[in-house]
Amino acid sequence: MLRYPQFTIDEIMAVLRRRKKFFFYPLILISVVSISGTFLLPQKYKSSITISVQKDAVLNPLVSYTMAVTAASDDRLRDFNEIVHSRPTIFSLMDSLGLNKVVRTKEQKEQAIKEIKEDIETDLRGSDLFTINFFNEDPDRAQDGARILSELFIKKRLEVNNKENELAVEFFENKLKDLGDKFGLSQQQYIETVRSSVLPGGDSYGLPSRIGELESQIGSIDARIISYQTALKILRNTSSNFEDPTTITNYYKVVFLDVPDADQLRLLLNKYEDMSKRYTSNFPDLTALQSKISDLTGRMKHTIESELSRQQNQVWDLQKQSSNVIGTIRSAEVNKNQNEDIRSTYEVYNKLYNDMKIKLEQARTNRDLGEKGAQQYIVIDPPQYPVHPAKPNRLLLIGGGIALGLFIGLLAAGFMELFDTRIRTTRDIEVYDKLVLAYLPSYHKTND
Repeated sequence: MLRYPQFTIDEIMAVLRRRKKFFFYPLILISVVSISGTFLLPQKYKSSITISVQKDAVLNPLVSYTMAVTAASDDRLRDFNEIVHSRPTIFSLMDSLGLNKVVRTKEQKEQAIKEIKEDIETDLRGSDLFTINFFNEDPDRAQDGARILSELFIKKRLEVNNKENELAVEFFENKLKDLGDKFGLSQQQYIETVRSSVLPGGDSYGLPSRIGELESQIGSIDARIISYQTALKILRNTSSNFEDPTTITNYYKVVFLDVPDADQLRLLLNKYEDMSKRYTSNFPDLTALQSKISDLTGRMKHTIESELSRQQNQVWDLQKQSSNVIGTIRSAEVNKNQNEDIRSTYEVYNKLYNDMKIKLEQARTNRDLGEKGAQQYIVIDPPQYPVHPAKPNRLLLIGGGIALGLFIGLLAAGFMELFDTRIRTTRDIEVYDKLVLAYLPSYHKTND
């Protein structure tokens, strides 16, 4: 039996003519819906901001040099998407744009958060460049939203970095204190050994007593340093919001520490306590007093930082003198083979202690630079005011609708033709695989 391998163009056109309703109805319907959608869907404007992140000036002293370089390159935009799409960031954005005024119930709040997340697009280009896109029906809000999102990300990233730097400083301070205790113990053991073996006359050279004087001075300054560090930590972690009751409480904690200007701060706090009991927070004299306290605490912070650095240098100078005295004692040794373990332990702790002091200074420098970390973020392309809406894409929506209508129309016409059992051509007979005796033409009566 003869088989036709494919349809001809004429047959396909005949099918479309017979099934034109099933072809044109989906095409017209879907095209009308897509065209209507381009005008009925809400228009949204897009604004973008592109920011470059500069490399850290000081590497992390907690890790080796190679690891620190890698971390400085890879971690500057760590958690970028998580921070931008986090709920606290979305809440702050809604508050800044005034979108939370229309949210009354929890369901509305969750829906608003979901919609805003869908309006945020991020693009992370390598490890030092990122772009934030924000869509909104209001072009002003679109521009403000892109700017606010970048500011919120930078603020949160700096908070995390500053917290990490502060923890690193605390770690090295505690480690230095621990090593200092062990170093002092090994130093004392070494001195006693040298005194008994090298200097039988005890204090004949006056060197051990000199070391005792130096250690006494170091202990006194160390106590003052601890007091300064405690006061500085309190001042850094205390905001200038006098409506917060913890602010005054923290300032009083500073007063009882041995720090510069503590007496002046005590007088201002006592005066503030007295006036706050009699007047409201809006009273001019009370507001002026709050400003004086804030200015004084700001000056105290800088004074304590300078004094802390000076005291630390003084301690290190005294420790250097102590090491020189011990070196003098060591030079007088007559029996180098005695008490080798004690001397070795002292040298090990001396090296560890000096290395830890260097790392502590690096961590403090890193922390101080981190407080000015906002300068690392440079705006390459600020958010522009959008003139034309970015959504919906009318050309894409109309073209896609017409293409979908054509596809569904062709599919519908093909299905209807496939399931139609009426015989129109010889092909419709041959599919039954039966013998054909003859083909009879159809009879059409014509009117003469």
